[in-house]
Amino acid sequence: MSKANNSKGRPRSMAAKNAVLDATKNLLSDKGYANLTMEGIAKEAGVGKPTLYRWWSGVPAIVMEVMKQKSEKEIEAPDTGKLAEDLKIYLGETCQILMQNTGLVMRSLMAEAQLNEKFAIQFREKFIETRRNTLKEILIRARERGEIAADVDLEYAIDQCYGPIWYRL
Repeated sequence: MSKANNSKGRPRSMAAKNAVLDATKNLLSDKGYANLTMEGIAKEAGVGKPTLYRWWSGVPAIVMEVMKQKSEKEIEAPDTGKLAEDLKIYLGETCQILMQNTGLVMRSLMAEAQLNEKFAIQFREKFIETRRNTLKEILIRARERGEIAADVDLEYAIDQCYGPIWYRL
């Protein structure tokens, strides 16, 4: 295969991937997580099922990517210069979003992770860890400003922030 053909194929693949993510967002809003199927997503996106399976292992993986993009777009790591204000903004935005339909979707992904060990690993590595790392950035900046002592276990602090949120879900 020539390079010219290769370069023409890539944009279409990214366009297909984006079409799938957009279709999944729409279907989540219209039908909910429980009613999503690979067939339905492929049809809505205007792609074949093999295209979906080239990018994702199944519906949970697609939905997780949609939720990851949503959280990265809508819940950024603020830097006001004050830990209390940064936490108020970051955790407040997190909780606000989870009180909407996003919370239902996240509960579905959590349930899926309980039933599917392979997905549970992906969920922890590709979603949960990215959110934890964002919070860790906030805490590290606060430590650098002297607002958090050097001996404070940041992983424990992150658990204390996210634990009640996940429990509430």
